[in-house]
Amino acid sequence: MTWQALMKEELERLRQADIPEADSDIRLLAMDVADCTYSTLILRMAEEVTEEQAQRLHSYVTERMTHKPCQYILGTQDFMGMEFATAPEVLIPRPETELLVEQACEKLTVLGEKKREQTGVRELHVLDMCCGSGCIGISVAKLVPDVSVVLADISDAAIALTKKNRERLQADCTVIQTDLFAQIEEKYNMILSNPPYIRTDEIPKLMAEVRDFEPHLALDGKADGLYFYDKIIREAREYLYEDGYILFEIGQDQLDAVRGLLVENGYTDIKGIKDYAGLDRIVTARYPASASKIEE
Repeated sequence: MTWQALMKEELERLRQADIPEADSDIRLLAMDVADCTYSTLILRMAEEVTEEQAQRLHSYVTERMTHKPCQYILGTQDFMGMEFATAPEVLIPRPETELLVEQACEKLTVLGEKKREQTGVRELHVLDMCCGSGCIGISVAKLVPDVSVVLADISDAAIALTKKNRERLQADCTVIQTDLFAQIEEKYNMILSNPPYIRTDEIPKLMAEVRDFEPHLALDGKADGLYFYDKIIREAREYLYEDGYILFEIGQDQLDAVRGLLVENGYTDIKGIKDYAGLDRIVTARYPASASKIEE
């Protein structure tokens, strides 16, 4: 059997199981089995597959037919041009979260230059709260020079995976297991967080890939979805240097509510940023800031 015939056969199985994005999934799974890029796989479509390759792809597809995400099947996910390990007990890194990293890198670059001009030292301190797989904090540690990054989470699985990704990507950062700020002692120039923000009553309505396979601990933002924003916003004030930044990923309908919490707790320079789909995705703010302007 050729690659073309095998992929057509397995794609039909995915479609019969009503798997969303079946076409892109079969390409991703076949690329892993063939150990090549998709452009190379296209050139190999007329080649015969081995029995081991056919069995392996069939096994992958059987798993995917249960709605198990490809990222858990393959054990990796690309994020910010790096390959992160994944684990079933930890939230899968999302493409939209890259926007949070991009905003952090942009602001840290400016802060670093300002600090260097004022003190001759560029080093900044960053905290990634609710770090999950570590994709946010590790990316910042890899992409921004002269930053000291601490990653924190309450989950045993998240801490283990973050440490694995730290070693995998050779990132210089510190990992702390803590219930929010309970074990945090230092101050930071920036606090980043993608906390659980889905309302409890919305979780049963999520697509099966998320509802049945991703950890509810990383999804459930309690009754109104704002529980962790409220706690982090209030407690972070003690852990930010003057004019320090706080950056959140948010749900598409949460900008006004999160902005209200920030204003209520004395943050300023509040800005909402849309993702590439035009949805509200990131909120940035400073505490305490010299300006009182709130940007839309």
